[in-house]
Amino acid sequence: MTAPTQNETNILLLGETGVGKSTFINAFYNYLRFDTLNEALSENMEVLIPSKFTITDENYEYKTIKIGNNDDSNEEFDNTGMSATQTCREYKFDLGDMIVRLIDSPGIGDTRGIDKDKENFDNILKFISHYEYLNGICILLKPNNARLTVLFRFCIQELLSHLHKSAKDNIVFCFTNCRGTLYRPGDTLPALQEELRKLEQRSGVEIKTKKDTMYCFDNESFRFLAASKGGVRFEEMDETNFTKSWERSVEESVRLLKYICFRNPHQVQDTLTLNEARKIVILLAKPIANIEQLIQININLIKDRQNEINSCTKSIRDLNKRLYVPQKALESKQLGYPRTICTNCNTEVVDNKTNYKSHCHPHCYLNGVSVEVVNNVALLECDAIRDDGICYECGCSYKVHMHITYDVDYITIKVVDKTVEEQIKNKKTFREQKEIALKNCEKLRKQQESEKKKITEINIKFAQFLRQSAIATFNDTYAEYLDHFIREEKIKKSHDPANYNDAIIEGLEETRNEYLTKIEIIKKAIATNDPTNKLITPEDIKSYEEELYSLKINGAALKEMKSLAERGQLIVFKQYQSKISNYKSARKSSSKIFNRIFNGFRSKDDYPNCSDSRFNFDTILEYLPGYWRN
Repeated sequence: MTAPTQNETNILLLGETGVGKSTFINAFYNYLRFDTLNEALSENMEVLIPSKFTITDENYEYKTIKIGNNDDSNEEFDNTGMSATQTCREYKFDLGDMIVRLIDSPGIGDTRGIDKDKENFDNILKFISHYEYLNGICILLKPNNARLTVLFRFCIQELLSHLHKSAKDNIVFCFTNCRGTLYRPGDTLPALQEELRKLEQRSGVEIKTKKDTMYCFDNESFRFLAASKGGVRFEEMDETNFTKSWERSVEESVRLLKYICFRNPHQVQDTLTLNEARKIVILLAKPIANIEQLIQININLIKDRQNEINSCTKSIRDLNKRLYVPQKALESKQLGYPRTICTNCNTEVVDNKTNYKSHCHPHCYLNGVSVEVVNNVALLECDAIRDDGICYECGCSYKVHMHITYDVDYITIKVVDKTVEEQIKNKKTFREQKEIALKNCEKLRKQQESEKKKITEINIKFAQFLRQSAIATFNDTYAEYLDHFIREEKIKKSHDPANYNDAIIEGLEETRNEYLTKIEIIKKAIATNDPTNKLITPEDIKSYEEELYSLKINGAALKEMKSLAERGQLIVFKQYQSKISNYKSARKSSSKIFNRIFNGFRSKDDYPNCSDSRFNFDTILEYLPGYWRN
């Protein structure tokens, strides 16, 4: 954990590949060093990140401008479309008495695919775990995108689903290259606001787009500085325009830093704890749905045995053959590799189990694919899927394909209660033995139904936790899993309709409908801040997990399948270690900019979002050192 000093400001930067994040960092640093372009031209230019760009000189000939040390392995200069920044990295500089840390991250929408984006998200979470808090989370956007790309929307949704709700007030939007849009957000703003409106509808979390949370920069003035230092000549009119652009960007830089510094910081542990609990919930979603299907099958088997016992009018010997209760148990087997299968075609039912025979990509090591999830956009990157989303092997859409890392078989077991067996032996009459056998079946049925009810209740708590805690809600994989198993049961019915019991499908559909109904109630309670809606904590999630494992009949199977799911993830996902290296540190004092940021701060009333415990309001120089005390 990075030990915070009293006057640190940590800012995480996020943005689409090609938005100019690295250029923004270099420009932002220089905007805070120099009030004017003339001042910057007269001093030595310093950069935090090596960079290069192409510009035309006064004769309209291309010239490549390189700044910084291009040997830096964290920057990729030659691959167009690939995120230039390869891993997260911190850039630190002094600003008067304050230390500013800019945390750069790989771009969203890397041409290497969604799996690479998900790896990048994992790296971001690992990297920020070294910090106690984040003061700002800056999302960089271009100002003239009338439509946010599907990929970028997906990645923003994925990112926000990892952030705790407490981070919402630390999110700001920075628009680059704004000179062409008169230093306004441009066409991007309506698209962004629509996306955030949908987010609020889904999760009840409002991320505001107002002047305080939007900042417009023009990094072309920094490029002008770099080109001038590189010997490129410009006309006087160009220099006049870039001088104004520089001054405007300086004002925005000061305004941005001033806003961020006086926000209550987001405690990173909130996000890390959320994600630890999130992993538990996600890993248990498929096993829970598996067990729901199993319980429904077993309840049906118990009812069948009850009917057989009721209809038995023969001898005690004949009755004794029906004393045991046939039940299905799950036997899980690790594949040792991820496999892409089609759930829509070429299926067979053997021993009451649906087998998927279309192994479209038997050994698919694509990263970033959620296991056992259909309609997964990440599978578009699978080698078996064409660019139009259709599978080369079976001709079905990617939407009906999924990854599996372990296989589950049903085995039949005989459940015999030794106590009940002894009681029956001690009874002499046929009627007495029959009555005890029926009571045993009823007891077992009630145990299964009780465990089913408990599992459903806990699963609803899981969903409630995710909705209460994350900025963006997660895809409801549990409901999708139930849909998947309902489809499986319908396949079984189509293979042998005469002997199939519709009660299994009806029971699964009833479970799904009950779950979705209660989720809607929770969503409304969260949206209206209902005080009776209990807050679920990460500690509660761990407690609920142990409660599931303690279930007498199905607990052990749940625990085993969750363990298999964890091992499957180790197979699917590569583990990347983000090593904190020796970061560049610029030591030039910038007291003038520092004073501009904090000038005019006279009392706590000027910044109502600052809590008393974080500030000493005697003098301006005491405010900042006391800012991070708690």
